[in-house]
This record gives sequence, structure tokens and C-alpha cells, in this order.
Amino acid sequence: MQLLGPASLILYDVFILLYFKKISVHKRSHWIFYVAAVALNLVVTILSYSFLDHQFSVYLMMGSMMLAFHLLFKGNGIQILYAGSIYMFSLYSSRGIIMSVYSIVLQISIKELLDNDVYYNIIFVLAVFLSMVVNLFIRKVILPDNKAKHLFNNRVQLRFVVIYLIFQLIFLTLINDGRYHNYIRHAWLSSLYLGSCVISKVWLIFVLSHTSRVSELLEYELHTRKLQEQLSRQVQHYQSYRKFTESYRMFRHDYEKLMTSVKTLLRNRKYEKAIRILDDIHDTMQRDVLVHKTYSDNILLDSILQDAANACEQKDIRFSVHVHLPESVSMTELDIVHVFSNIVDNAIEACDKVFNQERFVEIISRETQGWSIVEVTNSFNGKLLIENGEPETTKDNKDYHGFGLRIAKKTIEALGGLLFIEPDQEKRIFKIRICIPKAPSRHQDIL
Repeated sequence: MQLLGPASLILYDVFILLYFKKISVHKRSHWIFYVAAVALNLVVTILSYSFLDHQFSVYLMMGSMMLAFHLLFKGNGIQILYAGSIYMFSLYSSRGIIMSVYSIVLQISIKELLDNDVYYNIIFVLAVFLSMVVNLFIRKVILPDNKAKHLFNNRVQLRFVVIYLIFQLIFLTLINDGRYHNYIRHAWLSSLYLGSCVISKVWLIFVLSHTSRVSELLEYELHTRKLQEQLSRQVQHYQSYRKFTESYRMFRHDYEKLMTSVKTLLRNRKYEKAIRILDDIHDTMQRDVLVHKTYSDNILLDSILQDAANACEQKDIRFSVHVHLPESVSMTELDIVHVFSNIVDNAIEACDKVFNQERFVEIISRETQGWSIVEVTNSFNGKLLIENGEPETTKDNKDYHGFGLRIAKKTIEALGGLLFIEPDQEKRIFKIRICIPKAPSRHQDIL
């Protein structure tokens, strides 16, 4: 019977860690680290409940889960606090419900229940089972894993959830202290404790539902806003391309007449007049016909790069680009916009902050047997915040800025590709390498 408690705690730890494995970025994925994390939490729990008051034990368990999360996953402070608080709150509130029901049914005080080793272990096992059932219900109905990822990456909404969890945990531990006061009727205390735990769990469901919905809507709004900005720039480029087409059409109309005149002059051996007309044609082409540069072999990508070239010209940024996007790369038009618009925008924005060195954006591409590789290199001011192995925006509101690079990385990874970030703070050069898989050819399929 004494082994049931530790065994159920191990089961609960594994259940929670596997859940965070689905919604978090891995730092260490080998099974030995998970064993170490579970062992750490088990040892801390046994020692704290053996030698310390339950109030200290609760927060030590919470701290050990936070340490386990930090050992296994990449996360900021709010995410680590969320991991520890949701773990402890779920278990502690479930324990309160089971314990209160036992007390009411058996008509004995909570203190007498906990002093009995048999009841203590049974309550703990049932609390673990109830916590897992409630968590599964939340994951299936209220907060599926895809929505949980949105919430987990939204600092503002996740902070609200963490504050709620910590205050509720403090509130439940204070009510639990009532079992040491003999003048409080145990039936009233058990009913109060039961109601508090049930209400706190129900309110957690509402809090998670609301914050996840807000996080999802915020991310959708940011996606939409980013896409609108990109599409508006494409419209501007198409308008400039239309002007180029119109000017070329006018030049071509006059060109046919002029060439007829040149031929006539050449037949009559009036070479000087013919040369003057040819010089006028050249000057007219340079002056009136807009020059449209080609940066890639893809029309949409070329329009994005043309827009970037115009922005760089206005900001006095050297722009050197030539990209080949093979047909074997299965990128939709929306994928191209998501990836290249966001990465190029980030490069130009980084260059705009540089004052005492050359400002440049260079984009080149190359191919290997199975990959199309695009490298985007730009100058930056050398100031870089690294969090979870990735650069973070230096702007105040991190939920609203630094969003473009996340979109690009998510899009590339959805295609089965890779995005590598290689900043050199000493040379003040920022490089992004995009590796996009090429679809196998028909010949390869047959082989």
C-alpha cells in the first residue's frame, strides 16, 4: 500500500511531462533526462512531506516540477511558472476534492483521514486519477493541443492564468490549514473545502477557455495584419509593373515608326541622321521606359524582392539578390509570401538600425540533390536577445513584434524544411539559411 503513492506520482509526472512535450520546444529529448526529471520530483516530494509542513511541501513540489520543465524544455519564466503551477494546482485541488468527500462520507475530520496511512495513500492515488481525468477532459473539450500552443506562446494571457493558479493554490492551502483548528466543525470545513476545490477547477476551465480563445484570435489578427501589409506592397509593385508595361507599349509604338525612318535613311546613305535617330531612341529608352529588374525566376517572389529593392533604395541599403526557386519545390503562393516577405522585412528592419557601418541585404540560392537552399544575409547593430536558442525582438511588446520570423519558420517546417539562424555579433552580420525540400522527380519515383 505504501508503494501506491510513489507509483501514482510517477505516473502523474510522466503524464504531465508528455503533455508538455507536445506543446513545448524540446531542449533534451532522450528518455534518460525524463527519468531524471521524474526521479528529482519524486525525491523532493518524499523528503518534503516527510520532514516539512504541507504548506512548504506544496511549493517545493511546484518548484521541482519547474526545475524538471527547465531541464527538458525551452521556455521563458512565465512558461516555467505555468508548468509548475498547473501541475501542483491540478493535483492539490483533486486531492482536496477526494479528501473532502471521504471526510463527509465517513463523518470523520480531514486531520484524522490524513493521519491514517491507508486512507492517505488511497486519497493520493484517487487524486492522481481525478487530476488525469480532468486534464484529459480539458485537452479534449476545452483546450486541445493546437490551442494550448497558442496560449503557451502568449505571455500576456499565460501570465493571467499563472496568477489565477498561484492565488487559488494559496487560497486552498489556507483552507486546508483549518484542519488544525479544533474549534472548527469538521463537517463544515470539509464542505467548504470541497466547494472551494470544485469551484476553483470549474473556474480554471473558464479561464483556460477564455485565454486560449483570446490567444487564438490575437494570433489570427497578427497573421491577417501581416498578410494585409504584404499584399498591399504587392499591389504597389503590380502598379509599378503596369506603369512599366504602359511605358514600354508607348515606346514600342513609336519604335516601329522610328526604325522605318532609320531604314529609309540607311538606304539613302544618310548615316549621320540615322545615327542621331538611334541616339534619340537610346536616350528615350533610358529616360521614358522604366527599367524593371529581375531578381528571381518566380513572378511572385520577384515582386516581393522588387518591393524590397525599392525600400532599400529609399533607405540607402545595398541590395544584392538573385534567387532561383525550382519547380520541384512545392511552395504555394501563400507559402512564398509568408516565408520571403517576413524574412526580407526583418532584414531591412535590422539594417535600418545600423548607423556606423555598411548597410546591406544579400540573398543567394543554391541547390543540392534534395534541397533548395536560400541564404539571407544582412547587417545589424550587433544587439541581439537570445531566448530558447532563437532571437527575440528588442521591442517592448514581444507578443506583437518578432512575429514574422515565427510565421516563416512555422511555414518552412510545415513543408518539411529547416530554418537556421546564424547571427555573428562580432562582425554584426545576421544570416538566415532556409532549406526547402525538393519533391522527387518521376524518374526517382520509378527507381
